[in-house]
Amino acid sequence: MSTSDVAKVVKTIEHIKVGMLTTRSGQDLLSRPLTAVRVTDDGDLWFFIAAESGIAQEIAKDENINISFSSTTSWVSVRGTAQVVRDAGKKEELWNPSVEVFAQGGATSPGIVLLQVSSESAEYWENPGGPVSLVASWVKQKLTGEQARPGDSGVVDF
Repeated sequence: MSTSDVAKVVKTIEHIKVGMLTTRSGQDLLSRPLTAVRVTDDGDLWFFIAAESGIAQEIAKDENINISFSSTTSWVSVRGTAQVVRDAGKKEELWNPSVEVFAQGGATSPGIVLLQVSSESAEYWENPGGPVSLVASWVKQKLTGEQARPGDSGVVDF
């Protein structure tokens, strides 16, 4: 694991913030948007969710998750395990005014819990030039036969 690659993944997630969390519900995969309230230096993620949500119920049955983050120039896909955390002190520590929009009742509400994702690995892609760079790279490949290299990518194990 390269420290710079881990830092790149963390920085990208902090910048994008909203990810699509995928859980398993029986044989089905379900994805929902969640906003990261904290990303640790080692890639672990923290979210607020409703205590009785489908996410909480699904995690209780299968802790394996994937969460992907996407912008116009960066993408990250994180594989890991999740657990519901009911610790009042941790909820107070991570609470912020933007959470109130989705989680009414405040940090002390028993209807609000934390979801902690322990990241195991991540794959990232970056294309600082955005869509124009992708098109230019594709055209260059078609004209020259040279392999397109529109950006940077890698796999990080935590």
